Amino acid sequence: MRSRSIWGVVLLTGAALAATSFCILDEAYWAARREHQLLFVGTPLDSLAAGLLVVAVPVGTAGLLLLLPILIGRIRRRPVRRLAGWATAVGTAAAAPCLGVVFAFAVLGATGIRDTVRLEAADGRSVLVTQDGFDGDVVDIYTEYGSFRYKWARSAPELAGWPRVTDQACRLDAGEPGLRLVCGDKTMDIDVQEPAR
Repeated sequence: MRSRSIWGVVLLTGAALAATSFCILDEAYWAARREHQLLFVGTPLDSLAAGLLVVAVPVGTAGLLLLLPILIGRIRRRPVRRLAGWATAVGTAAAAPCLGVVFAFAVLGATGIRDTVRLEAADGRSVLVTQDGFDGDVVDIYTEYGSFRYKWARSAPELAGWPRVTDQACRLDAGEPGLRLVCGDKTMDIDVQEPAR
């Protein structure tokens, strides 16, 4: 019994840390988006945050499933203990669909419901090309603007639709002062802004 309660506390603590980290990273992502910037650490920061939520939901659920029977079992009065047990069962049944929806959207966010392609020119400058994951009609280009930070440079409606940007052989050519993105037979010039100091 004692090991179950210890594991329940450990799992709930881990879920709380993952959920707190999700909140911090998600807020940082949206703060950057308000400045027309994208935070990228090998993947967009919102995908990393959603991955933490994917961890928090099942780990927190497992922790509660370990702790609640122990806590309810400690209630001395039998009618109150039964009422608490039934209330917990009804609450669990009501919360399960909500947690399922949260988990499903977290998985979509973690796996990326959009495509993000990072291209690097020969001189080391890089851009991100993002394309929405539904019909692919929104394509944006971000230029490097500091460590892990990319700033919106322009929309690229000429790359919208199919084939998707990830399926095209795109390359980034260095130029002065801007960059040139070549995807198939389409060529786009990109103005590069100086990074914030």
